[in-house]
Amino acid sequence: MELPTELFNTIWYFCVYSLMALPLTLSYRVSKILNFAHGIYITLGAYAAILIAAGLGTKISPLIAIPASFFIGSLIAVLVHWLAFSPLIKRNSSLVTLMIASMGIWIFIKYAFYAIIDVLQKAWLTSLFYTTPNIDLQGELSLLGVDVSARFMFVLGMTLIIFCLLAFFLTKTKTGMAIRAVADNPDLAQISGISRDKIMFVTWIISGGLAGIAGFTWSLFTYVSLEAGDVMILPVFACSVIGGLTSLPLTLLGAGVISSAENVLIVILYRFAGVGLSFRPFFSFFTLLAAILIRPPLGAGGGLPYRYKLRDLLRRRP
Repeated sequence: MELPTELFNTIWYFCVYSLMALPLTLSYRVSKILNFAHGIYITLGAYAAILIAAGLGTKISPLIAIPASFFIGSLIAVLVHWLAFSPLIKRNSSLVTLMIASMGIWIFIKYAFYAIIDVLQKAWLTSLFYTTPNIDLQGELSLLGVDVSARFMFVLGMTLIIFCLLAFFLTKTKTGMAIRAVADNPDLAQISGISRDKIMFVTWIISGGLAGIAGFTWSLFTYVSLEAGDVMILPVFACSVIGGLTSLPLTLLGAGVISSAENVLIVILYRFAGVGLSFRPFFSFFTLLAAILIRPPLGAGGGLPYRYKLRDLLRRRP
């Protein structure tokens, strides 16, 4: 028996979106930066395995690809923080300025990487602009009478392991609890002796690394290009915005909502209302807009959402 395509895609998209959105939410909670460069971390993570396999000229194990994707994602995220965000923060730049800076960083790294890929493509005489990683992970498995691909089971298992490790790290380790303290109240955390600079450094390692792994996960599902992160950034932001850009559990809920809408809902509308499958990106945009109107993120762009202002005004009334 084959797994229904809609269910298969929904689960796979949920794994990918959650791995992409969780680090975005985590980095925003700690840094308060709405980081548009997050998309390029995803792209570089996807290309880490592609470049290693192309350079070696052979298939590589996922046990090599995953650490490589984590490393390149975390390295770029830390460098961006060290060279751009940290100097701007020390100059007391506004959150809007930091957000605009992240857009510039996104564009700069993207086209610098274009140049690098162009050189490597000519040197190696192989196509690198629209490809997939050569991963030693093929075949099918039978689970409770359902035939599923080995890649699907690998991604599902890896996602669950990452969720558990991240939850354990944030709730049971001193560094994880320090990250939560800085995220909740940076001033009080600093008074308590927690170094915000060190916590920011660790946060960017985790966020960039997880985004890189998410990019590798996406590359197992479909062809990737240098526009991969750009394509994914809208649904990823939608997932995080559903969580208010502050809640990791609600971000997971957002990933479930977006993945279901893009795979189950679109098929239902296609079969019964004739809506074209090309409308799939519309659901991400619509969900993002609805979430902003109904439950706007707390402090996004440096301002307080109107619902909190209204609540405060009502409390002050005699």
